[in-house]
Amino acid sequence: MVKAVVDAVDIDLKTGTTLGYYTFGEDRPNILVLGAMNGRSATDVYASYLIMKHLEGLERIDGSVTFLPVASPLAFRLGARVSPLDSKDLDNVFPGNEYGTVTERTAWDIWRRASQADYIVHLRTGWQNCASHIIAMHRDYIHVRNFATQIGLPYVVQASGARGAIITEAAHEGIAAISIEMRGDADQVDSQAAVEVREAILNFLRTKDMIVGERIEASNSLLGRLQHVNVDTEGFFVPTVDLGETLRAGEVLGHVQDKNEIKTPYDGVVISLSRINYVFEGDMIARIAAQLGDQRTSMVPEKEELAPKRRKW
Repeated sequence: MVKAVVDAVDIDLKTGTTLGYYTFGEDRPNILVLGAMNGRSATDVYASYLIMKHLEGLERIDGSVTFLPVASPLAFRLGARVSPLDSKDLDNVFPGNEYGTVTERTAWDIWRRASQADYIVHLRTGWQNCASHIIAMHRDYIHVRNFATQIGLPYVVQASGARGAIITEAAHEGIAAISIEMRGDADQVDSQAAVEVREAILNFLRTKDMIVGERIEASNSLLGRLQHVNVDTEGFFVPTVDLGETLRAGEVLGHVQDKNEIKTPYDGVVISLSRINYVFEGDMIARIAAQLGDQRTSMVPEKEELAPKRRKW
């Protein structure tokens, strides 16, 4: 049985901000798996738990896997997007600052380990219903693309490249780093999505001969950046397409009941889509990823995790 080596790091004793690292194995290659950089992270924390439980049942690991299931403890505890201590988003401040705020010191400690890893997987839960997908700088770095295409999830979406994000900073340093976004709510686990991600990561470990088991050849589609579709009216939004559908600009995504049809202004694959929901003018109801060779300039901000604009009056 493989036993995890636990390393607890106190970032701020006054607030109880402690990072718990769990390392299985000792050798190279080393994979760092991070979760819960914010409070909307129940499913990705559960996915980390499932992977760790599998590794515990093995006889050996050739290489090592380090987990940080909860990277931002206070934000996770409160279900918040940013730290309540300094109002900073952890995934905006890498590589951090040893003498900065709590969030910056947290990023600095994580970066110390990340900079020594061969591969980095940042797990996150999408706030909108989505197909589990990989986000990576696959068009910029071949080492990132090689890594992403070995993970058995259907879509690899081009990352925005925003500085301060761990996958951006790591890619610039020559480290193969990706994010995996999966379905789920802030306080509810989507177990099917968690199992899907667990199997994709375990299969990668098998392809690297780190663990035993039958490996499955990964197959996915490389896509451009996510582009946002917003509504221009208020009411009950009802989707009429499914996740993973490929649409042409002008095709209908859904409708606001008794009012307008909502059409996509973009060609591409539906990566995320609102369920039946009451929406306000300006709310985002879908994200579309352009197929390569058909990438267009987004008419809305590129930041993938921006909260939707809600105009109630």
